[in-house]
Amino acid sequence: MTNCMRMSKNLKTVFWDVDTKLLDDKKHADYIITRIAEFGTLEQTKWLRKKYSKKRIKEVVANSCNVSPKSKSYWAII
Repeated sequence: MTNCMRMSKNLKTVFWDVDTKLLDDKKHADYIITRIAEFGTLEQTKWLRKKYSKKRIKEVVANSCNVSPKSKSYWAII
């Protein structure tokens, strides 16, 4: 069981269109990072920062066309 599966109740607001039980925190890392970076709550972003390295988060956010310029700016400075 991955961390995403254990956290599925907390992630439902971010992953409203997918079954969170099917998410794999390694296989779907870019998708998870993108969604939480754009739509996540404080609690969800804290989880994101514990789960993935700052470098990985910044790289995914910077290269995603699904993250707004405002969110990209935020994640670039942390």
